[in-house]
Amino acid sequence: MKTGASDPFAQDDQDGQSNDSDEPASHTEESDQTKNDDVEQADKDENATHSGSNTGQFDRSDLPYTLRRDTVKDERDSVHQLFVLDETDDKARDAERDLEDRFGDMYRLDAREAIYLAGMQNLDDAESILREWGYDF
Repeated sequence: MKTGASDPFAQDDQDGQSNDSDEPASHTEESDQTKNDDVEQADKDENATHSGSNTGQFDRSDLPYTLRRDTVKDERDSVHQLFVLDETDDKARDAERDLEDRFGDMYRLDAREAIYLAGMQNLDDAESILREWGYDF
């Protein structure tokens, strides 16, 4: 406030009540308390926004699998042991390398599961392989 300017919010007398106010003192105190509470809540909201914590903004489960996990085995509780022919092993390693060429460094477990899922999404291809193995006799 400028020097010499009077404070429009100052109390006119010593006991805390203004002579020109028609409102009881208790109502003024409640209004002041409500205003103080509102200011404190606004300060808390602002601090929460600027505190660097953004946990309320997104849920970790919304992230893609490779970003939300801590280890390659996170969320992989099921173990599928797979015995394969030598020729299948060679093709699997080639496919894993091809995927790595497309994406860069990746976990072999991720590549294997993606290949496994791709087979499930293309059962007609799996059916053809099974027929080659003699399952249609």
